[in-house]
Amino acid sequence: MSELLTWAAARAADGDIPEHVLRTALVIMCDDLAAMVVAHTEDEVRAVTAQATGGPPESTVVGSPGRRSDRRSAALANAVAANWTELDGGYRPATCHGSLYSLPAALAEVEASGGTLGDLLRAHVLGYEVVTRVARAYRPPVPLALHPHATLSPIGAAAALAAARRLDADTFAAAVLGAASLSLTGPFSHATSGATIRNAWAGAGAQLGFVAVDVAAAGLTASPTVLDEVFAATVITPEELTTGLGERWGVEDGYQKPYACCQYLHASVEAAASLVGSLPDDVDAIASVDVRTHPLGAALTEADPATTLAGRFSLPHAVSTVLHHRSTDAAVFSGAHLRDEATAALRGRVRIEKWADTPPAPHDRPSTVRVTLRDGQVLEETVLSAVGGPDRPLERPALLAKYETLTGELRPGFAARVRDLTDPRGPLDLAAPLRDVLDDLLGDSR
Repeated sequence: MSELLTWAAARAADGDIPEHVLRTALVIMCDDLAAMVVAHTEDEVRAVTAQATGGPPESTVVGSPGRRSDRRSAALANAVAANWTELDGGYRPATCHGSLYSLPAALAEVEASGGTLGDLLRAHVLGYEVVTRVARAYRPPVPLALHPHATLSPIGAAAALAAARRLDADTFAAAVLGAASLSLTGPFSHATSGATIRNAWAGAGAQLGFVAVDVAAAGLTASPTVLDEVFAATVITPEELTTGLGERWGVEDGYQKPYACCQYLHASVEAAASLVGSLPDDVDAIASVDVRTHPLGAALTEADPATTLAGRFSLPHAVSTVLHHRSTDAAVFSGAHLRDEATAALRGRVRIEKWADTPPAPHDRPSTVRVTLRDGQVLEETVLSAVGGPDRPLERPALLAKYETLTGELRPGFAARVRDLTDPRGPLDLAAPLRDVLDDLLGDSR
């Protein structure tokens, strides 16, 4: 771990990160900002944002246009919003949302300190790199007992903050290792049962990242073996911490989500969506739905989800709502459809089988959906790898369309401004003040 953290501290100091990596991080930033915006259609998210306003005007709170708060409160509120609808990006090689853990703290810190877009992107990239390598090196057994939003978020936040502050190597290491000792123990079952405190874990992790960095700067030390101790129950492959450093960057293996549910369900959602054109209009014509999917997805079996969060982590609900509404738009995964009678009835006809012998990556999260109609007709579709990951990335037009759909009502100019900011043919203005960039992206609110 010391080699990784020394390397990250050096990259923060000299800014030696390739432009194509920074541009990738910029797209991830915009993707997560869109997720933060659309989350403010939810009452709880608006309430958290309201609680966050009123402190010193240091950092942007995405759901409160034109108003700022202290950096820790802003980081908490933005992290809660980012993961509320399950539309924030993730990391394909391991169970980890690298941007969710690094970006909210980095956004708040860099803006509060008067930094630039380049400062933000470098801190984001390095926080992402550190936390995703930890996720690869310390893999929990399946089914998951603890949720990575709880265990990993303090690490990603501390690494991003240490990079933003350009801490020396020793203090950088003390901050990240100290953050590992502060990791939370949020049960994964909170997601499947619908306990929405789960959506605050990354926000709490962001605040713990600030604690870890501040106390490291004050001289508090951390054990060099803390990762082995905190993650003792995982499969440990320490070479993942350093193999290929600077060759392929973590942000290059991220994914953007087209579907507003847990990524473990995306192959099943995509397979179900491919069948709807061949189905009768009346879902009562469906006798049964059989889903064979990878172990992470097959564990999400709740057939009567109590909250919207539980619905986004329910394989029976995700497949049934797509088959019923004949759509994969974000709205079909919202609370408005959770109690739909036809969807609920269809959930009871979904049977799940674990795909035990999954192929190697990137086909390690496959799904087959087989729909049997009451007249005996059988329709079947297999998706080996859902769209959105590095092997099947969402192309730029699809991403811009996603942002328009998600933000058009609340931030009508957002998608057009993202189009200009992320234009691969245009210059990347790393010297632009971050505050100005955010004001431009998030202006014109309704």
